[in-house]
This record gives sequence, C-alpha cells and structure tokens, in this order.
Amino acid sequence: MLWIFLAILFASIGIGLPIAFGLGVAGVVMAVLSDIPLSILIEQSIRGVNSFPLLAIPFFILVGEVMSQGGIARRLMDLAGALVGFMRGGLGQVAITGSMFFGGISGSAVADTAATGAMMIPSMKQQGYSAPHATAINTVSSVIGIIIPPSIPLILFGIVTETSISRLFIAGIVPGMLIGFALMLTTFILASLKHAGQTRKFRLDVLWQAFKGAWLALVLPVIVIGGIIGGVFTATEAAVAALLYSLAISLLVYREFPLRDLWGMLIRTARLTGMVLLLLAFATVIAWFLTINMVPQTLVQQVQAITQDPFWLLMIVAGLLLLVGFVMDLTPAMVIMAPMLTPIATSVGVDPVYFGVLMAYILGIGLLTPPVGTCLYVGCGVGKVSMEQLVRAMLPYYVALLVVLVILIAFPGIVTWLPDLTAVRGS
Repeated sequence: MLWIFLAILFASIGIGLPIAFGLGVAGVVMAVLSDIPLSILIEQSIRGVNSFPLLAIPFFILVGEVMSQGGIARRLMDLAGALVGFMRGGLGQVAITGSMFFGGISGSAVADTAATGAMMIPSMKQQGYSAPHATAINTVSSVIGIIIPPSIPLILFGIVTETSISRLFIAGIVPGMLIGFALMLTTFILASLKHAGQTRKFRLDVLWQAFKGAWLALVLPVIVIGGIIGGVFTATEAAVAALLYSLAISLLVYREFPLRDLWGMLIRTARLTGMVLLLLAFATVIAWFLTINMVPQTLVQQVQAITQDPFWLLMIVAGLLLLVGFVMDLTPAMVIMAPMLTPIATSVGVDPVYFGVLMAYILGIGLLTPPVGTCLYVGCGVGKVSMEQLVRAMLPYYVALLVVLVILIAFPGIVTWLPDLTAVRGS
C-alpha cells in the first residue's frame, strides 16, 4: 500500500496534478484494491476536517490579511527600524526583525514574504543593496513566521498527530528567536564584507515615537501567547481573540482600510482555507489506509533496526524531509509525512512537541529551495529578480539555517524547556 501510494503521489506531481487530487486518486485506488467500500473514504474525509482546532487556521489567515491592509504590519516595521536600524546591515536587520514581529501574528511564511518584501525591498535597493541580496534577506526571514507562534504548520501537525497545539506554540518561541538571531548575524557578516546598506543613528526619541505608533499592534502577540500560557483560552480561541482585536484597532483606531475591503479578505481566506481542508481530508484517508496496513509500525521497526540513537535518527529524518521539501510544498508534506514519521521519532523517546517544531522548521526550509519553494516564487515576484539570482544570493543564509537545524537536533532542550516550564496543556 505504501508503494502504491507513493507511486500515485509522484505520478501526480510529475503530471502537474494538484497534490490534493493526487491524494484523492490514491485513496480511491487503494480502496478498490483493498475491496473496501468507497463510502469509507467519505467517512474518513469528514473525520479529518471535523476538528475544532482547525478553526484556528482561517482565523489566523484572516488576521494576517487584516495586518497587511490595516496598517499593523507597517507600524511593526517602523518599530523594527527604530530598534535595530543602527546595526551593521541596517535595513537588512530591520527586515529580519520585522519578520519576527510579523510572523508572531500571521503564522504564514508566504504572507510574511509578500508583506515585508513589498515594504522593505524598494528601500533596501535605494540604500545600496543589490536586488538579489535585498530579496534574499526578506525571503529567507519568512521561515521565522512558521516557527514563532501562531503557526499554521504547527496547527496542522497538532491535528494530524493529536499533539497539543498550545504546547507546540509555546515550543516555537525560543527556536524562532534563535533562527532570527542567526539570520541577523549572517546579515551582519555579509554587510561587513560587502559594505552594503547604510545604518542610521540610534535615537531614543525615534524609538519612542515608533513604539507609540505600534504599541497597540504589539498587544496582539501578547493576547495570543499570554492567553495560552495563562490558560485563558486554547490556541483556537486565541485566533478568534486575535482577529477581533486586529479588526478593532484597524477599523476604529488606525482606519487604514474601509469596511468594504473586508469582503475581499474573507474571499482570499476562504480560498486558502479550502485548499488546506481538501488536503487534510484526503490525507486523512491515506493515513487511515496506511495505518490499517501496519505501515507506520513497519517503518518504526525498520528504522530502529538501523539506529535507536535519537540524534542520528533525527539526522536521517531531517535529511529525508529536506529532500521532500525540494519536491513538495509545506502543507501537503506536513499532513502526509507527520503521521508516518512521528511514531518513528517517539519510538526512541523524542518528544512529539519537539518533533513537531523540528519538522515545521525543516519543511519551512523547503519553502526556500527550488524547484517548488513557494516563498522563492513570491520573493522573485516582489523583488523582480530571477530564480537563479535569488538562490545564489541566499546561499550564505542556507548555511545559517542548516547550522541552526543541527543545533536544534543536538540540543532538543532549546525547544522543550519553555513548554515544560509553563506546563501548557490542551489544544
């Protein structure tokens, strides 16, 4: 069954069929070969999307839309400029810091690339950055947005593996900041070598003005993270609270978009949510077929025969996921691979919360690698550069991301200590 599924999946990718439909075709073929009624497929599909935590996805997507249109993202970027604009690398550091702010609210790497890139790349070009270098910084920093909570990939992992989404969110804070600092260090070194990018003098009055303009926006991540840690609400309820708050300050305080624009945001949110739900529905069918055919259990036994050392097992899994990221987008890769790989990791004592953050990060790197890296294509469009130019400019950042990956595998406590400290439970 595993080989049949993989054959159909890669054939679908090869002919350009959307992966969701490829999963559906695989489910039908597997049902026919197993002499299982097709009605089972419908039952399993409904079970896959009949989940309360899934409601967090459209709400967080809509929060990102409101942020981009309502002036929240721009004010956060202004604050980032006042905070780190004096450092070597100037606007490059601002772009990365802004991604840490923006990613801590939108949960989407693609939204981060589009929003921060549109604001930062023109200014960076004016300050001496080449177009590929400016685009590379804004594109690579988008991976922070899927690690620092809220995170749509972490929500998907929590649903398909029945892991606490709240704990996953808290676990993503420290590694997300580590990724940001690694990218800032890389930008500092490159700026020193190339003498690219002007710096600005640090001025306390400018920082104060930027803070006054952005403090309402900064309350948003406090609502999400503080509410979860404090046990006030679950991750799904936090998404609703974040949306209501972002709408309130955008419509009543900043007043940068009219209420009629909300309809377009709802349409875009519905389209993206529909794509995710269709993938999840068909992936649930595939996971059910693989489970009843003992595929996860067989994979656990085979991998354990190779090694039972957590470090080397995670290195093998990381290599596999990096290869998957070359040919598959993050969302389908997460819903397909997480149910198969999580039992392998937990069989050698790896915390599923830690593994979820690690998996999201590795597949996030896939968003930045050709030939199917979604963020690469968005970055090329925003920065008006070719794929070859952008990938060449991103090579030092790939090295930084891989170094962080090895650190996270070698020291899992970086990920697990905060959720253990706060003892966050539930979904």
